[in-house]
Amino acid sequence: MKNKGKTRSVIGIDVGTRSIKVAQLLTSGDQSQIAALSMLPRTNEGDGIDTEEIRRIKRILARQGFHGDEIVLAAPEKGLLQGVFDVPPKVSGAPMVQIARMELSRIHNVAPDSFEMVCWKPPASGKPKSTTQTLAVGCPHEAAEAYIDLFENAGFTVSALDVRIAAATRACQTLIVPPPALTSILDIGWESTKLLLVSGNTIIYERSFRNKCLAKLRGQLCPTFDITEEAADQVISAIGFEADDETGEIDRASVEVIRRMLRKHFDMMLEELEASFDYAHYQHPGEGAKRLLLIGGGANISGLSNYFRNILGVEVRAIAPRDILENGSETLTHAGHPATTVAVGLAMFKGD
Repeated sequence: MKNKGKTRSVIGIDVGTRSIKVAQLLTSGDQSQIAALSMLPRTNEGDGIDTEEIRRIKRILARQGFHGDEIVLAAPEKGLLQGVFDVPPKVSGAPMVQIARMELSRIHNVAPDSFEMVCWKPPASGKPKSTTQTLAVGCPHEAAEAYIDLFENAGFTVSALDVRIAAATRACQTLIVPPPALTSILDIGWESTKLLLVSGNTIIYERSFRNKCLAKLRGQLCPTFDITEEAADQVISAIGFEADDETGEIDRASVEVIRRMLRKHFDMMLEELEASFDYAHYQHPGEGAKRLLLIGGGANISGLSNYFRNILGVEVRAIAPRDILENGSETLTHAGHPATTVAVGLAMFKGD
């Protein structure tokens, strides 16, 4: 769709366990703004998506200002093939991409021709090495085709299947500090938490934090206060780390217990972060991680950025779409929610 020299982007769709985040941009030359943005609750939380749910989403998007059927999907994290390994440098004459594919197939015990793969090497660390570190991500053909078919059977045209780490980095690109300093991106989800370390526009390190997701925290709150999972989700987001008196109907003693549980949960995450920063600094000596960007549903927790900043001693910011692009409409209610940031990164996809 064109409007006064402006063109609608593809629609970026990020399917989570609790909600589906959707974004579309309006572009003119190198300038973009948010044209439409939505965060829709899942019909069956935690279950795999089906064509019926996708058709429901398509009907809603048509009413919410989205245009066109061409989409870019975030590939489901479960089932992706990931690996970090050393391969001979290009100067040796070895086919680096082929070696990376064979290594990835060996690590995951799958056929080398059974998946699509992207691989890249981080910037040189300055240390002399006989091999080159390579990062690779593969998506099995069978899983990708089945996932794409679900959306195309519902009337969408799938332009590309992207990975969340690429979409997150793309969305945050204007906020990444110049190299050799590193930028860290922490995607705090309800079912998983993932750290990326980025140099310029290149991901140099990726790590998933096992059992550091908000679902685990929710699972602790529910029996402690005899509340539903939905109520626990609301409590986590609303109470947060801010020491104010606006706690609604929750008594002060309960608020203190909740905040102690929050601190304990995120203190363990901070230990993982510090260990990752130390490893990255060892591998890439220099200025280290100078900025931490928080995205995902957990980034919306009140006071979390300040809590991380005080412990880590680096700049920490929660990043939502309105921090990246201008809003094309003041009615975009989710422009300030960090959970929708990856969807914006998907809408920015241009075949990279």
